[in-house]
Amino acid sequence: MFREMKRGKKRLSDEGTQAILEAGDYGILSTVGEDGTPYGIPLNYVFHDGRIIFHCAPSGHKLDNIAHCSRVSFCVVAQADIVPEKFTTRFQSVVAFGTARILEGDEKKEGLLTLVRRLCPDHIPAGETYINNAWDKTTVVAVDIAHLSGKAAPGPGGRE
Repeated sequence: MFREMKRGKKRLSDEGTQAILEAGDYGILSTVGEDGTPYGIPLNYVFHDGRIIFHCAPSGHKLDNIAHCSRVSFCVVAQADIVPEKFTTRFQSVVAFGTARILEGDEKKEGLLTLVRRLCPDHIPAGETYINNAWDKTTVVAVDIAHLSGKAAPGPGGRE
């Protein structure tokens, strides 16, 4: 179902792939709409317990698409340095494939707390208050990962 990487020597180890997801703040969620139109949207996220977690408004384009087809992909680029004199780019990136689902109840609360702890670590008490005040205005989505692929081109921060 998932293709093998064309240039296997650029493949990152599972540990390297997960490290990129753990360190990242932003990624691109890609979904498909009812009419087959693709939709990619940048968003902030956390990688926690082997899942990608993000929050959003209770309605909108991405949720409509997820309701239509819960299979999604998520891409994170950790580094991208163009090397003009060599006509190449040094990069590190990860693509995850999985199934998106809306979190409810305790899972939703834990997802929001995980986002606050990771993205706003100096504001946890205020974040907890914010969560309680915005509870009905916030949707939390988890992407249960079916396949991960990490890739790096040689260079600083990349695999040699």
